[in-house]
Amino acid sequence: MFVYPERIPLKDGGFVNAERGFVFVPINRSKRGSDVIGIEVYRFRASANAKPGAPPIFFLHGGPGFPGLEGFLKTEGTFEERWRPLTDVSDVVVVSQRGIGSSKPTTLIDMPSDPIPAEQPFDADKVRTEAQQVYQREKAFWEQAGVDLKGFTVLEAADDVDDVRKALGYDKITIWGGSFGSHWGMTLMRKRPEILERVILFGMEGPDQSYDHPGWLWNVYKRMAEEAEKAPELKGMIPEGGLIKAAETIVERARTKPFTVTVTDTVDNSKHDILFDGELIKPLSRGYGPLNNWPASIITMYRGDFRAAAEARFRWSKSSARAYRTASYFMLDCGSGVTQKRLAEQQADPAVNLLWRMNSIYFDACSVWESDLGDDFRQNFETQIPTVIVHGTWDLSTPLENAQELVPYFKNSKFIPVVRGPHGAIVAAMGASEEFRKGIMHFAATGDMSQLPDSVTMPPVKWRVPSSK
Repeated sequence: MFVYPERIPLKDGGFVNAERGFVFVPINRSKRGSDVIGIEVYRFRASANAKPGAPPIFFLHGGPGFPGLEGFLKTEGTFEERWRPLTDVSDVVVVSQRGIGSSKPTTLIDMPSDPIPAEQPFDADKVRTEAQQVYQREKAFWEQAGVDLKGFTVLEAADDVDDVRKALGYDKITIWGGSFGSHWGMTLMRKRPEILERVILFGMEGPDQSYDHPGWLWNVYKRMAEEAEKAPELKGMIPEGGLIKAAETIVERARTKPFTVTVTDTVDNSKHDILFDGELIKPLSRGYGPLNNWPASIITMYRGDFRAAAEARFRWSKSSARAYRTASYFMLDCGSGVTQKRLAEQQADPAVNLLWRMNSIYFDACSVWESDLGDDFRQNFETQIPTVIVHGTWDLSTPLENAQELVPYFKNSKFIPVVRGPHGAIVAAMGASEEFRKGIMHFAATGDMSQLPDSVTMPPVKWRVPSSK
């Protein structure tokens, strides 16, 4: 490992000193003579306010797709908002993800585009075939370059964290991880429990939760609907049976009787007939526009007005920005994968009839990337490591039920639901509740959970009101 000093400009002037460097580890530790990969590491030293002896916080980002800290730290105020509070607890270490972002090599691939078509039916088989051809070409590139893709698993990523710990001279550490970072952290909890003093997790993604559960995701909208239906600004506007029934009716109408809506391209004034059928209506079950517009968009479409929906669909179809991921992204997520039992449960859930292409990126890609850690890896496990779990009830990336399924296995833990909380629930909770902010920092410093609240409630949402036109 080598580390060099770095100065990060502060919003109000001056700098903060940091250490930045790379640890070089085997790509595939199970393979004798494996090539090495460089994992970027940042370390922010504890402030004068930190409790002496508190274990360092190792921050594990989500994704997998963390580009590295450099770009984020160029935005004024990022250090002060995200990292300085943690340095009042202990040293803070940010470990990058192998094969992604600042990692060397970065296994970048050119992704096939998957736009939502505007005027023609969607051909899932054609899209899958074309995508797999691209994946095969991109996979062959890295294999021909001599990169052992079999080493890009979350098991190896967990060992990366341990190697960073050893290189920096720490005995025990605290893990702070969310989304894929929670999945990564849980892997470390199972594989290296002896190095963990305590753990903070949010946006839970368990061993068998890499594939999103359609029913659990749709439950988020049910929770939103329950609140929106009581909102005074929407009084008298909710369709009979409620918003969820209305969304289901919108999809069913388009399935039984497809239709088109004409829109005008503002660039060249050309006319386009936007098709709505049983598939192409599905993206709109989640509305269009920001989250607080979801009830208004459902009410508007239920009334038969699809002008705004058609314009949104047309914009989505015109999206031509090139997309990039990494080979490591697919190897990591496909490797963690899903059990056949969980997959069958997900595919049988009625919500698949409402949600657009759930888990399609895995269905299209994983047979090509051929990464699978097996069902033994996907079994939940019990742990006594002191753990705080924070999860938003309106998390649309890793639904609340993820956490509810996992909490019983954490035998020395506190679960804190964040009512109306998003995917980044822990940041939202720290902003909404001073009690929570102090309590989570106290836990990180001492392991004492007694100062943490049982829940945090975010401010009510001001729902947009549908147009009367």
